[in-house]
Amino acid sequence: MHKLSFSKALQTCKSGEEIPFHIESADKKVCLDGSLSHSKTHPELLKLQGILKGAIALICDRSGEEYEKSLNESLRFYLSDGIVHLDCEHFEEIYECLSGVIDFNEILDNELEMIRCDYHIKE
Repeated sequence: MHKLSFSKALQTCKSGEEIPFHIESADKKVCLDGSLSHSKTHPELLKLQGILKGAIALICDRSGEEYEKSLNESLRFYLSDGIVHLDCEHFEEIYECLSGVIDFNEILDNELEMIRCDYHIKE
């Protein structure tokens, strides 16, 4: 399962079920395991909880050397069906599913790119 209809997932989760998922990066070095559930506090959103595990190649910002960093990071954010306009600026992270489809490959790729964009120093 790489893609899932947002509306079908929301209906399934509203009935009390969780939707488990497992996705691997193209190079098979990183995986994201987790589940989708209904957000009781924000009924139009889905809650994604998961663990990002594996290893990612990074460039040390100090030496310029490439190195591999182990990942074991918890992820928790919300998914919306389209663009969300919220009044509260302290709301947790929201991933907008613009096509009405939850694309787990895209979510994984975006999370890895966010890690790559951080400042890194080889230990």
